[in-house]
Amino acid sequence: MVTNEGTPFEGRILRVAGAQIRNVVGDLGGNAERILAAMREAEEAGADVLVFPELALTGYPLADLVQRDEFVDAAMATLDELARSSGRMASVVGTISRVPARRSWDVRDRDIANSAAVLCDGQLRGVYHKLMLPNYEVYDEARNFAPGSRPDALWRVGEAVAGISICEDLWSGDGPPESQAAAGAEILLVPNASPFHQEKPAGRRALVTEVARRNGTPVVYVNCVGGQDELVFDGGSLVLDAEGELLHRSPQFETESFCVDVPLGPPRRTAGQATTVHARPPRAREPLPPPAKPAAEISADEQVWHALVLGIRDFLANNGRNSAVLGLSGGIDAAVTAAVAADALGPENVIGVAMPTPDSPEDELHDAEALSVGLGIEFHVIPLAGITAAVRRGLDELLGGAPDERPSEALAARTRAAILWTISDQLGHLSLATGNKTELAVGNAAVYGDMAGVFAPLKDCPKTLLYRLALLRNERGPAIPKRIIDRPPTVRADTYGELPGYAVLDPIVERYLERGEALDDLVAGGFDAPLVRRVLQLVDDSEFQRRQMAPGVKITSRAFGQDLRMPITNAWRPYAGDHEPPIEVPLNPVRGDPPGAE
Repeated sequence: MVTNEGTPFEGRILRVAGAQIRNVVGDLGGNAERILAAMREAEEAGADVLVFPELALTGYPLADLVQRDEFVDAAMATLDELARSSGRMASVVGTISRVPARRSWDVRDRDIANSAAVLCDGQLRGVYHKLMLPNYEVYDEARNFAPGSRPDALWRVGEAVAGISICEDLWSGDGPPESQAAAGAEILLVPNASPFHQEKPAGRRALVTEVARRNGTPVVYVNCVGGQDELVFDGGSLVLDAEGELLHRSPQFETESFCVDVPLGPPRRTAGQATTVHARPPRAREPLPPPAKPAAEISADEQVWHALVLGIRDFLANNGRNSAVLGLSGGIDAAVTAAVAADALGPENVIGVAMPTPDSPEDELHDAEALSVGLGIEFHVIPLAGITAAVRRGLDELLGGAPDERPSEALAARTRAAILWTISDQLGHLSLATGNKTELAVGNAAVYGDMAGVFAPLKDCPKTLLYRLALLRNERGPAIPKRIIDRPPTVRADTYGELPGYAVLDPIVERYLERGEALDDLVAGGFDAPLVRRVLQLVDDSEFQRRQMAPGVKITSRAFGQDLRMPITNAWRPYAGDHEPPIEVPLNPVRGDPPGAE
């Protein structure tokens, strides 16, 4: 146990429990059961206070569900039931609550707050309302929630004075934690619903360390776990002492309950009035054993793999499915999608279907079968020659002959999609799309073809990342054939000219989309100006295609969909020089040409 040795307050602690639980949006009954189970466990451990994630009772994000009065009423009724079940330990439960609406000229009237309810002794002892409402990237809280008005709210739990902040409240350098510490808070309790992307775990640790040191208070940061549509919450809850030293770190991508004796230091003078939750003498209890070693940090690529697995698993489970079907081409995209699905659902619940055309290389079909054997998934072959030939015959008169090469490729892709959807309809397997972020960025995929599916796990994964993920998966056994990993990827030529290999294309796309770099920035970074113009033109011209893509797991800091929201009709092309051809707004999902273009 960590103690404040050498001071007259040696051994003064608050026993804090945290419940890094899985919650599901709208599942009030299931979420309440998980909350009650954690409350019972923490009570048995002698905890003084138990902290749950942000909106643990309702799930996160709620989007416009929070505007349904019947949902708000049901959530508040469920919270009342939880309050009646509370014991002598205080429980900080993330939920929603009604507050007096404050009309403003620039926002509509809102009367629902993102809140943390404090339960104890069978009662609701008080509620803290989140003040800082994020309205960027995937967050739309300012759209639906009313902000709180008590940045310096304090809560007396036993001998300790605690401040409560919710997620974004922590990210301001002069927000509620600073107000609470200045008012006398001796510890900060922070419920969170912080979704994963590649840089997020390191950023959280740095933030919590800074807040603890800046305010001289321990920080208990509790995050949730699970997939919710395109977001994955990875847990990784943290407990730090007043000097920013790590007392506890929960594993990522797993549920966990923990209990830690947190040293408080000397009592502080309280400038404000603290709401008393419970003020009994310290309990007679055995000290906790020495803290277990914090959960090991995992590599960046391992984090991505776990996020993809959890994203698929929870999307299917939360929507009543447990099996998937996908097309296998012998390429890296399909291989990684199949491997992630097998890990998420179990290989017995995944079906791979190869659908070769007469032009498909024989070795790719063999690789698809070898992949299925390596993963242990079911495998079928459905040749497309007869199907696509019948479609072409039906179109001959209208089209005046056989389609050219690109529409022919798209026809095969859309035929594959139709077959997979039929399998899904007949057998109940959810269809997975296999497209990646790079191809989606430059429009190098057939709409309603290889983009089709209910869920697109790799939607936010750059192409070059897929090779690292394949090698990572093979460390547990050679599931993905070496020939698939070694096969050079091809980037098709497009209307605007030849595209570079993915080793060059991926960095351009990343720097343009995620860092906001313009033509001059990219050229200064060593990229060829005409090449950059072509790539940026393709990215901007492909928004229509991206709107048709299924949801997929957010991996990067700027994912298509909720993060990157661009207009489809958009004539702004600042990188096009005077010598460039007139800018067009192409909607054709195959070539990138405007309808009717030659």
